[in-house]
Amino acid sequence: MATRSLAAAALLATCVYANAADNGVPGVPLPPGYKRAIFYDDFSNNGSLDLSKWKYDLGTQYPGGPANWGTGEVQSYTDSPDNIYITRENTLRIIPLNDGQGWTSARIETTADWDYGAAVGQQIRVEAKIKLGKAAASEQWGIWPAFWSLGTPYRDNYNNWPSIGEVDFFESAHGQSHVWQSLHCGPSPSGGPCNEPTGLFQEANDDIYNRDDWNIFSWELNRLHGNSWLGPEESMTWSVNDKPLFTVKQSDVGAANVWSQLVDKKKFLILNVAVGGSFANAKAGFATPTEQTLGGLGAAMDVDYVGVYETW
Repeated sequence: MATRSLAAAALLATCVYANAADNGVPGVPLPPGYKRAIFYDDFSNNGSLDLSKWKYDLGTQYPGGPANWGTGEVQSYTDSPDNIYITRENTLRIIPLNDGQGWTSARIETTADWDYGAAVGQQIRVEAKIKLGKAAASEQWGIWPAFWSLGTPYRDNYNNWPSIGEVDFFESAHGQSHVWQSLHCGPSPSGGPCNEPTGLFQEANDDIYNRDDWNIFSWELNRLHGNSWLGPEESMTWSVNDKPLFTVKQSDVGAANVWSQLVDKKKFLILNVAVGGSFANAKAGFATPTEQTLGGLGAAMDVDYVGVYETW
């Protein structure tokens, strides 16, 4: 009876999670154990960003959203080829620039057609292959590249963070030789099950992260057993270059409604390079950027591909 109930729940959830990629994205490489890609972009769309998959975030806030993107970052996002373009090697490149009047950069997010989630009985994996600019750390104070996601209820309601859930697959700051992966959740921007505003996080050092080369950052959501007696409880695992960094289980979060908000709601992906802001300032211990922060190619983020995969 329990097995039948789990199968029925999984079938229902599959219908709930149908999207533009419901039939999969054919012809792309799959990580071991995964059956299909439900999102994939290797930025080979004739030298331009595929606007059926991505949209530009512009300016200093969402319309009606918190100023400076809610983090205090100082740049204005543009869609200018000075800040974002596809390279000859078919990688996405985002470049923060200072023209003497202020900072500009770029931020993109996936369109609603490509929102993704995991049904009960599934496991999904999100990953991207990323390389950062090689300018000296002393020239990158405040440079804050990231690959992350937000729960879709954030769209058009920009005052519900962190309850909608934020998963940070990769964040870096100041050109340092370490990166962070983290989770934000709960009903309040202070304290709560994810210890906001810091979140639950781990830092990856140069034993698994190579600052001067390409790295693969991934996150897996395991709902294979749906918190039933049949197997382990649901969990999330973050990895760098396929080496697990840390895991968060439902019991670590505690409140069932908080976990449900994290795993039952779809998400969208974001790629950006911010300048300054709360995270960068916290990691520096002082206000950033500084007079020494240069921007340009040495502070760029290149992305080879982004993929979301599922087990069935």
